[in-house]
Amino acid sequence: MLSFLENSVDNHIHCCPHINKRSTDIFEVVEHAENNKMYAIGLMDNFSNTSGYASLIKKHFPDLNLKIFGGLIMEPPAGGVSYENAKISLGYSYFENDGAKFISFPTHHTRHIAIQEQRNLNYIQDCFYVPNEGPTYETSKILELIAKKNIVLNTGHLSPEETIILVKAAKSLGVEKILVPSNNFTKTTIEKLKIFNVYFEFSYFFVSKATEVPLTHVDDERHKIRGIKLKTLKDLIKTADPKNVILSSDCGVSILPKPHLGFYEFIKQVHELGFTMKEIDYMIKTNSKKLFRI
Repeated sequence: MLSFLENSVDNHIHCCPHINKRSTDIFEVVEHAENNKMYAIGLMDNFSNTSGYASLIKKHFPDLNLKIFGGLIMEPPAGGVSYENAKISLGYSYFENDGAKFISFPTHHTRHIAIQEQRNLNYIQDCFYVPNEGPTYETSKILELIAKKNIVLNTGHLSPEETIILVKAAKSLGVEKILVPSNNFTKTTIEKLKIFNVYFEFSYFFVSKATEVPLTHVDDERHKIRGIKLKTLKDLIKTADPKNVILSSDCGVSILPKPHLGFYEFIKQVHELGFTMKEIDYMIKTNSKKLFRI
């Protein structure tokens, strides 16, 4: 068993079928997590609501100690940014009250990312964005649904300005649990978001060699994702405060280690940056359990 992993939570694993080659599959991921006595894993997928996958595992392996959960990234292949799509995800399970534990706005099909990828104008215009004057009616309805069900809002890969607008609107509509992917944010943006009592997510993918290779993420085009240096990561975590930080692997792509190994390596790297084991425990155990109510 790998040290660090016992009783930990990796809320960001890509082991579902994909147009990219995967390093693993759901069954192997569950086996590794169970063998390393992890507390829980969360499945993410740009093409489907993963609460169905999580429910299937729980139905057929009822004796697992490991908790497994899923949710919806509202990418176009998974139904898009739609109130009805979000509503359906909440009941997508074999069990009562066991659907999506999170709903995420798009991670790749956003104007912010499309502009970075130098997509064509028609593509960019079709992508999700948050207007300066605030979320649209449809987006607001989704936020109200998230608030009503008290599940996690994942802000997706929006620009810093859009993220702040979305978080502010979500809080005003009663959303209590918010996770903000923050790998490419600045300390200034993190400071602005801290007043809203959100959790900041940092992932192994963004400090790994995967950022050096063009990959397909939502379609046939290959693009690189902008990575960060470990020194920058250290500064961002300190700015956010470990009590507000969640670490994840974001593994599953074939050029990276299997998720449990990537997560272990990331935890080790963060520990070597000077963070104490108490701070590490917040970032890989306490915060995720509290946020996802698991």
